[in-house]
Amino acid sequence: MPFNILLTNLMVDVPEAVGAIFLDEEGETVDFVTRHGEPFDLKVEGAIQGLFTRHLTSSITDAGIGSLEYFMIEGSELATLTHVLPDSYYVVLVVRKPVARARAQHHLKETAKMIAREFE
Repeated sequence: MPFNILLTNLMVDVPEAVGAIFLDEEGETVDFVTRHGEPFDLKVEGAIQGLFTRHLTSSITDAGIGSLEYFMIEGSELATLTHVLPDSYYVVLVVRKPVARARAQHHLKETAKMIAREFE
């Protein structure tokens, strides 16, 4: 299934979503969808989340507490949810607040599972 369809469905499932982006291990965009015409800010945010992902993965591994699955960063107006995929890929969902965090995380996790199946 094309990644664009999966990301579009994620945006439909989470109406507060501003954008969703699927990235490789180096923070390069594989695919994205956005409610705005210009994707530059979304791509930059995705790359920044890659830095956080690498640092958190390293810290969690060093601490011996398992592996990083997902994390969320909240600002005053936006929240960014990141879900780690196999081979250091990851998917990021940017949402406007207020947002039902559990619902957004659930849909992101389901989308991540579907994207991960494409790696098999």
